Amino acid sequence: MAKNSYLLRFDDICPTMNWAVWEAIERELLLHDVRPILAVVPDNRDPGLMLDPPAADFWERVRRWQALGFTIAVHGYQHLYTNRDKGLMKLTPHSEFAGLPYETQLDMLRRALAIFAENGVRADGFVAPSHSFDRNTLKALAELKINVVSDGLWPWPHQDANGLFWVPQQLWRFSPKPAGVWTVCLHHNKWPDKTLQLFRSELAKYASRMTDVAAVKAAFAGRPQTLGDRISAFHNLMWYHRVLPALGALRRTLVPSRQGA
Repeated sequence: MAKNSYLLRFDDICPTMNWAVWEAIERELLLHDVRPILAVVPDNRDPGLMLDPPAADFWERVRRWQALGFTIAVHGYQHLYTNRDKGLMKLTPHSEFAGLPYETQLDMLRRALAIFAENGVRADGFVAPSHSFDRNTLKALAELKINVVSDGLWPWPHQDANGLFWVPQQLWRFSPKPAGVWTVCLHHNKWPDKTLQLFRSELAKYASRMTDVAAVKAAFAGRPQTLGDRISAFHNLMWYHRVLPALGALRRTLVPSRQGA
Protein backbone atom coordinates (compact mmCIF):
# COMPACT_ATOMS: atom_id res chain seq x y z
CA MET A 1 0.00 0.00 0.00
CA ALA A 2 1.30 3.46 -0.94
CA LYS A 3 2.25 5.75 1.95
CA ASN A 4 -0.52 8.12 0.92
CA SER A 5 -3.38 5.89 -0.18
CA TYR A 6 -6.90 6.90 -1.16
CA LEU A 7 -10.32 5.36 -0.75
CA LEU A 8 -13.51 6.47 -2.46
CA ARG A 9 -16.85 6.61 -0.66
CA PHE A 10 -20.19 7.33 -2.31
CA ASP A 11 -23.06 8.27 0.02
CA ASP A 12 -26.85 8.19 -0.46
CA ILE A 13 -26.97 5.05 -2.61
CA CYS A 14 -30.66 4.16 -2.89
CA PRO A 15 -33.27 3.02 -5.46
CA THR A 16 -34.27 6.59 -6.38
CA MET A 17 -30.81 8.10 -6.83
CA ASN A 18 -29.51 9.76 -10.00
CA TRP A 19 -28.91 6.69 -12.13
CA ALA A 20 -27.56 8.39 -15.25
CA VAL A 21 -24.71 9.96 -13.29
CA TRP A 22 -24.12 6.82 -11.26
CA GLU A 23 -23.81 4.60 -14.33
CA ALA A 24 -21.17 6.96 -15.75
CA ILE A 25 -19.32 6.80 -12.42
CA GLU A 26 -19.53 3.02 -12.27
CA ARG A 27 -17.96 2.70 -15.71
CA GLU A 28 -14.98 4.71 -14.48
CA LEU A 29 -14.67 2.64 -11.30
CA LEU A 30 -14.59 -0.58 -13.30
CA LEU A 31 -12.19 0.88 -15.84
CA HIS A 32 -9.65 1.71 -13.12
CA ASP A 33 -10.41 -1.35 -10.92
CA VAL A 34 -11.45 0.87 -8.00
CA ARG A 35 -13.51 -0.71 -5.22
CA PRO A 36 -15.22 2.05 -3.23
CA ILE A 37 -17.34 2.17 -0.12
CA LEU A 38 -20.99 2.46 -1.10
CA ALA A 39 -23.20 3.85 1.68
CA VAL A 40 -26.60 2.26 0.99
CA VAL A 41 -29.78 3.62 2.60
CA PRO A 42 -31.83 0.54 3.57
CA ASP A 43 -35.29 2.19 3.54
CA ASN A 44 -34.95 5.65 2.05
CA ARG A 45 -37.66 8.11 3.11
CA ASP A 46 -35.69 11.31 2.44
CA PRO A 47 -37.41 13.33 -0.35
CA GLY A 48 -34.07 14.94 -1.16
CA LEU A 49 -32.77 11.59 -2.39
CA MET A 50 -35.73 10.90 -4.67
CA LEU A 51 -34.38 12.00 -8.04
CA ASP A 52 -35.33 9.10 -10.34
CA PRO A 53 -38.09 6.48 -10.34
CA PRO A 54 -37.04 3.57 -8.13
CA ALA A 55 -34.87 1.01 -9.88
CA ALA A 56 -36.66 -2.33 -9.77
CA ASP A 57 -33.35 -4.17 -9.82
CA PHE A 58 -31.71 -2.06 -7.10
CA TRP A 59 -30.88 -4.88 -4.69
CA GLU A 60 -29.66 -7.06 -7.54
CA ARG A 61 -27.21 -4.27 -8.37
CA VAL A 62 -26.11 -4.01 -4.75
CA ARG A 63 -25.41 -7.75 -4.66
CA ARG A 64 -23.37 -7.42 -7.87
CA TRP A 65 -21.34 -4.51 -6.42
CA GLN A 66 -20.60 -6.57 -3.33
CA ALA A 67 -19.51 -9.50 -5.47
CA LEU A 68 -17.12 -7.12 -7.27
CA GLY A 69 -15.44 -6.30 -3.97
CA PHE A 70 -17.16 -2.99 -3.27
CA THR A 71 -17.69 -2.34 0.45
CA ILE A 72 -21.43 -2.09 1.13
CA ALA A 73 -22.03 0.01 4.24
CA VAL A 74 -25.38 0.50 5.93
CA HIS A 75 -26.11 4.23 5.62
CA GLY A 76 -28.38 4.75 8.59
CA TYR A 77 -31.94 3.46 8.35
CA GLN A 78 -34.31 5.87 6.53
CA HIS A 79 -32.03 8.91 6.11
CA LEU A 80 -34.46 11.08 8.08
CA TYR A 81 -33.03 13.60 10.54
CA THR A 82 -34.69 13.55 13.94
CA ASN A 83 -32.84 16.34 15.78
CA ARG A 84 -29.99 18.85 15.66
CA ASP A 85 -27.45 16.81 17.61
CA LYS A 86 -23.92 17.11 16.14
CA GLY A 87 -22.85 13.80 17.64
CA LEU A 88 -19.25 12.81 18.31
CA MET A 89 -17.78 14.15 15.06
CA LYS A 90 -19.18 17.71 15.52
CA LEU A 91 -19.36 18.22 11.75
CA THR A 92 -23.06 18.78 11.01
CA PRO A 93 -26.01 20.22 12.95
CA HIS A 94 -28.50 17.35 12.44
CA SER A 95 -28.70 13.62 12.96
CA GLU A 96 -30.72 10.48 12.36
CA PHE A 97 -29.12 8.73 15.35
CA ALA A 98 -27.23 10.96 17.80
CA GLY A 99 -29.19 11.90 20.91
CA LEU A 100 -31.66 9.02 20.66
CA PRO A 101 -31.86 6.37 23.40
CA TYR A 102 -29.74 3.25 22.97
CA GLU A 103 -32.73 0.92 22.52
CA THR A 104 -34.18 3.18 19.82
CA GLN A 105 -30.92 3.23 17.89
CA LEU A 106 -30.47 -0.51 18.30
CA ASP A 107 -33.97 -1.10 16.90
CA MET A 108 -33.31 1.20 13.92
CA LEU A 109 -30.11 -0.63 13.07
CA ARG A 110 -31.78 -4.02 13.47
CA ARG A 111 -34.49 -2.94 11.02
CA ALA A 112 -31.83 -1.69 8.60
CA LEU A 113 -29.92 -4.97 8.78
CA ALA A 114 -33.13 -6.96 8.32
CA ILE A 115 -33.71 -5.17 5.00
CA PHE A 116 -30.15 -5.96 3.92
CA ALA A 117 -30.62 -9.62 4.92
CA GLU A 118 -33.96 -9.90 3.11
CA ASN A 119 -32.20 -8.81 -0.04
CA GLY A 120 -29.14 -11.01 0.32
CA VAL A 121 -26.74 -8.18 1.16
CA ARG A 122 -24.07 -8.23 3.88
CA ALA A 123 -23.42 -5.08 5.89
CA ASP A 124 -19.65 -4.55 5.55
CA GLY A 125 -19.66 -1.43 7.71
CA PHE A 126 -21.54 1.65 8.89
CA VAL A 127 -21.75 5.19 7.50
CA ALA A 128 -23.82 7.65 9.54
CA PRO A 129 -25.94 10.14 7.60
CA SER A 130 -24.31 13.57 7.99
CA HIS A 131 -21.46 12.05 10.05
CA SER A 132 -23.62 12.25 13.17
CA PHE A 133 -23.65 9.43 15.72
CA ASP A 134 -22.95 9.07 19.42
CA ARG A 135 -21.68 6.52 21.91
CA ASN A 136 -25.05 4.74 21.91
CA THR A 137 -24.70 4.26 18.15
CA LEU A 138 -21.26 2.72 18.60
CA LYS A 139 -22.54 0.46 21.37
CA ALA A 140 -25.37 -0.72 19.11
CA LEU A 141 -22.97 -1.34 16.21
CA ALA A 142 -20.75 -3.46 18.44
CA GLU A 143 -23.79 -5.37 19.69
CA LEU A 144 -24.86 -6.13 16.11
CA LYS A 145 -21.34 -7.11 15.00
CA ILE A 146 -21.01 -4.24 12.52
CA ASN A 147 -17.32 -3.70 13.16
CA VAL A 148 -16.24 -1.17 10.49
CA VAL A 149 -17.03 2.54 10.80
CA SER A 150 -16.20 4.99 8.00
CA ASP A 151 -15.62 8.33 9.71
CA GLY A 152 -13.06 10.40 11.61
CA LEU A 153 -10.60 13.12 10.64
CA TRP A 154 -7.38 11.41 11.73
CA PRO A 155 -4.86 10.30 9.07
CA TRP A 156 -4.66 6.57 9.85
CA PRO A 157 -7.13 3.73 10.48
CA HIS A 158 -7.29 2.21 13.95
CA GLN A 159 -9.16 -0.34 16.04
CA ASP A 160 -10.77 0.78 19.28
CA ALA A 161 -11.22 -1.02 22.59
CA ASN A 162 -14.67 -2.27 21.55
CA GLY A 163 -13.32 -3.95 18.44
CA LEU A 164 -14.63 -1.33 16.01
CA PHE A 165 -12.29 -0.72 13.08
CA TRP A 166 -12.25 2.94 12.05
CA VAL A 167 -11.53 3.88 8.45
CA PRO A 168 -11.09 7.68 8.55
CA GLN A 169 -12.98 9.95 6.15
CA GLN A 170 -11.36 13.36 5.85
CA LEU A 171 -11.88 14.63 2.28
CA TRP A 172 -14.76 15.67 0.05
CA ARG A 173 -12.64 16.00 -3.09
CA PHE A 174 -9.32 14.63 -4.28
CA SER A 175 -6.40 16.56 -2.85
CA PRO A 176 -2.64 15.86 -2.54
CA LYS A 177 -1.96 14.62 0.98
CA PRO A 178 1.03 13.36 2.99
CA ALA A 179 1.29 9.84 4.40
CA GLY A 180 -2.03 8.42 5.52
CA VAL A 181 -5.18 6.67 4.34
CA TRP A 182 -7.45 9.34 2.87
CA THR A 183 -11.13 8.68 2.14
CA VAL A 184 -12.82 10.99 -0.36
CA CYS A 185 -16.57 11.19 0.30
CA LEU A 186 -18.69 12.05 -2.75
CA HIS A 187 -22.41 12.77 -3.23
CA HIS A 188 -23.20 12.24 -6.91
CA ASN A 189 -26.94 12.83 -7.01
CA LYS A 190 -26.80 16.46 -8.15
CA TRP A 191 -23.58 16.44 -10.14
CA PRO A 192 -23.57 18.60 -13.28
CA ASP A 193 -21.63 17.42 -16.32
CA LYS A 194 -18.55 19.45 -15.37
CA THR A 195 -18.31 17.70 -11.99
CA LEU A 196 -18.55 14.31 -13.65
CA GLN A 197 -15.79 15.29 -16.08
CA LEU A 198 -13.60 16.46 -13.20
CA PHE A 199 -14.20 13.15 -11.42
CA ARG A 200 -13.07 11.23 -14.50
CA SER A 201 -9.83 13.16 -14.77
CA GLU A 202 -9.04 13.05 -11.04
CA LEU A 203 -9.77 9.33 -10.74
CA ALA A 204 -7.40 8.64 -13.63
CA LYS A 205 -4.76 10.81 -11.90
CA TYR A 206 -5.07 9.07 -8.52
CA ALA A 207 -5.88 5.53 -9.73
CA SER A 208 -2.42 4.16 -8.90
CA ARG A 209 -2.84 5.20 -5.26
CA MET A 210 -6.36 3.87 -4.75
CA THR A 211 -6.97 1.11 -2.21
CA ASP A 212 -10.01 -0.62 -0.71
CA VAL A 213 -11.35 -1.50 2.72
CA ALA A 214 -10.15 -5.11 2.57
CA ALA A 215 -6.55 -4.00 2.01
CA VAL A 216 -6.82 -1.32 4.70
CA LYS A 217 -8.11 -3.84 7.24
CA ALA A 218 -5.32 -6.26 6.38
CA ALA A 219 -2.70 -3.55 6.84
CA PHE A 220 -4.00 -1.86 9.99
CA ALA A 221 -6.06 -4.40 11.95
CA GLY A 222 -5.27 -4.07 15.65
CA ARG A 223 -3.53 -0.69 15.29
CA PRO A 224 -4.50 1.51 18.29
CA GLN A 225 -5.35 5.16 17.95
CA THR A 226 -2.40 7.35 18.92
CA LEU A 227 -2.05 10.79 20.46
CA GLY A 228 -0.76 11.97 17.08
CA ASP A 229 -3.99 10.75 15.45
CA ARG A 230 -6.08 12.73 17.92
CA ILE A 231 -4.00 15.89 17.53
CA SER A 232 -4.27 15.66 13.74
CA ALA A 233 -8.04 15.14 13.91
CA PHE A 234 -8.46 18.15 16.21
CA HIS A 235 -6.37 20.30 13.84
CA ASN A 236 -8.44 19.18 10.85
CA LEU A 237 -11.70 19.90 12.66
CA MET A 238 -10.68 23.36 13.82
CA TRP A 239 -8.89 24.53 10.67
CA TYR A 240 -10.99 23.04 7.87
CA HIS A 241 -14.39 22.97 9.56
CA ARG A 242 -14.27 25.98 11.86
CA VAL A 243 -11.62 28.58 10.93
CA LEU A 244 -11.73 28.43 7.13
CA PRO A 245 -15.57 28.45 6.92
CA ALA A 246 -15.66 31.42 9.32
CA LEU A 247 -13.09 33.29 7.23
CA GLY A 248 -15.07 32.53 4.09
CA ALA A 249 -18.28 33.83 5.65
CA LEU A 250 -16.49 36.99 6.81
CA ARG A 251 -15.09 37.56 3.33
CA ARG A 252 -18.55 37.19 1.76
CA THR A 253 -19.94 39.83 4.10
CA LEU A 254 -17.06 42.28 3.48
CA VAL A 255 -16.82 42.06 -0.31
CA PRO A 256 -20.31 43.50 -1.05
CA SER A 257 -19.72 46.35 1.40
CA ARG A 258 -16.47 47.28 -0.39
CA GLN A 259 -18.20 47.21 -3.76
CA GLY A 260 -20.86 49.54 -2.49
CA ALA A 261 -18.38 51.96 -0.93
